Amino acid sequence: MDLPIQKYIGSAMRIKMVDDRVVDGVLTVVDPFGNLLLTNSYENSRDKIKTTSIKRREVGLVSIPRDRILKVMVDERQYNLWKAN
Repeated sequence: MDLPIQKYIGSAMRIKMVDDRVVDGVLTVVDPFGNLLLTNSYENSRDKIKTTSIKRREVGLVSIPRDRILKVMVDERQYNLWKAN
């Protein structure tokens, strides 16, 4: 069952992007073009030198263009809550 992303505004989510970065944050806005705006965000990416190392940095407010999104993940409890309604 696919639910509209707008139903998850205010929910914590993880966005995997096409360049292997992952952003964890709270969904705040979905614009008419499908771009996502997340607050309280952290970016996780592979270190370019030590490829086995993951770097995590706070990015705060971040806009993620729709064409850069590979996967959107939501906590299973949050998904089940919205699925039930």
